[in-house]
Amino acid sequence: MKVLHYEHMGVGVVLSKALRKLGVHSRVLSSAPHPFGFKEDYLFSQNRYLRKFLRRLEWRKYYGFNILHSHDNNRLPQYVLKRWRGALIQHYHDPHTKTPLYYNVPSFVSLPNILKAVPDATWIPIPADTNFFRPKKTCKRKKVCIGFYDQKTEPNKPKFIPKTEIKKAAKKLGNKVLMVPLNKIIPYRLIRSYYNQIDIWVDRIGCDFYGFTAVEIASMCKPVITQIGEEEQDWVTNCPFISTDREGITDTIIKLVEDERLRKFLGEKAREFVVEVHDSTKVALKCLKKYEEICDLLG
Repeated sequence: MKVLHYEHMGVGVVLSKALRKLGVHSRVLSSAPHPFGFKEDYLFSQNRYLRKFLRRLEWRKYYGFNILHSHDNNRLPQYVLKRWRGALIQHYHDPHTKTPLYYNVPSFVSLPNILKAVPDATWIPIPADTNFFRPKKTCKRKKVCIGFYDQKTEPNKPKFIPKTEIKKAAKKLGNKVLMVPLNKIIPYRLIRSYYNQIDIWVDRIGCDFYGFTAVEIASMCKPVITQIGEEEQDWVTNCPFISTDREGITDTIIKLVEDERLRKFLGEKAREFVVEVHDSTKVALKCLKKYEEICDLLG
């Protein structure tokens, strides 16, 4: 079987690596380098005058793949849809997806809440390389370090990060804590050094599910504070992440800062959960099973 991941969002690169370990011929195609350093196998030409023409030519050499696993937020070009003879799978990652891109194509979602918009899809958990993101012993710190997203690369993301509530908790705790925001782009292969600085990770609030960073940092035995919707909790009944709304953020942070044993316990449970649910090899096996089912249906 030959699998081509397109516009990978980072997920495709992690999945492709795991699929190759399972003996699958898997490659990643992208029209632009990923800002966090997830490395594709093939990159389209970026010459703006020739790009459209070259993309038409370049697509021809990929038509021999059995599966086109698209992670793009937009429909594939019409000339690709007309010529593609293998199976097409659309993978949705945007938590604010409103409608399907296609109505007759097998679909994956990386967040269960997207199932409301694409109800016939299959939930494929966000994959994490749990061998790469392993807990590392660190010297005991004088202050509890609180991590949270604070980059300006995604215009819509900051409004889901409860910075005001985090600052309020930090003010109440005084010199017991240190805020360590993720405020710059750190390449994927180097992000562990940032995660090692963190004792508590505060993820997004208002998306009804946790994100990529929460999964990676949980894999390193760090407790996670996020918000998981009531319906979405049914998909992860054993998830040890603390789910709360904005009103509960401040008190939750204070409780974790004051209780070191609780932080350690939740961190260990977080690692166990990620290994069970989000390990990239296990997620790749779920994908492979669906690939085989779809190919059997196509004959």
